[in-house]
Amino acid sequence: MRSNIWQIVIKRVLQAALAIAIIVLIWQVAVIGFGVPAYIVPLPLAVAGAFVSGWETIASHTGFTLLASGLGLAVSALFASAIAVAFSVNRTLEQTSMPIVLVFRATPVAAVAPLVTLFLGRGINTSIVVVTIISFFPILVNLMRGIAASDPNAAELLHVYGATQLQQMRLVRIPFALPYLFTGLRISGTSAILGAMLSEWITGSPGLGKLILDSGEMRETEMLWASVLTSVIVALFVFWTTSAAEKALLRWKT
Repeated sequence: MRSNIWQIVIKRVLQAALAIAIIVLIWQVAVIGFGVPAYIVPLPLAVAGAFVSGWETIASHTGFTLLASGLGLAVSALFASAIAVAFSVNRTLEQTSMPIVLVFRATPVAAVAPLVTLFLGRGINTSIVVVTIISFFPILVNLMRGIAASDPNAAELLHVYGATQLQQMRLVRIPFALPYLFTGLRISGTSAILGAMLSEWITGSPGLGKLILDSGEMRETEMLWASVLTSVIVALFVFWTTSAAEKALLRWKT
């Protein structure tokens, strides 16, 4: 199973490399053709030089962003799973609590992050909380849809055999909800990277967000673009890795 996952990941990486090569070619032609100044958009070769000369810095900040994103995504998945199961078991709880969840979702993250910073300080903990807030709602909604979309015939069969509600949840509803869980993770995975970077912009904690901010203030345009491209590559990697894990782990669905 692990080999299947890595085969899919390698295939996605090769596809991404081809897409990046095409984008770089268009970038080169556009900058030269339109005469864009280097302090606004540098040539791809200059950005590649920033990658080479500052790879240790980029790798270090990328590690912080990935760690915060991964931990926040895991926490949000755990909370969303528990709440989705609770809502499916108790409809009154869902009707009572969903407005609170919607209000929580509608609150701008940029307004919440400074408040979180006051309690947790300027560190990775704030980034984890911000990522959790951003990632929570898409996973919850998809899981609730998945649990509700379970096979009624299978549920009825278990009911005939006297299965408890917990057994029905474990044997039917949760397995049928797993594809929806991965859909939520794909949506939230890319948002998690942006959420971690937003937290880094606000708090000044290490990460790609801070590296982009510092590079812009220092007028290091090549490093700025190298950091932006790194964030895009990381977000695509998270998306494709989640898709590959879904295909490898949910082959039973086909």
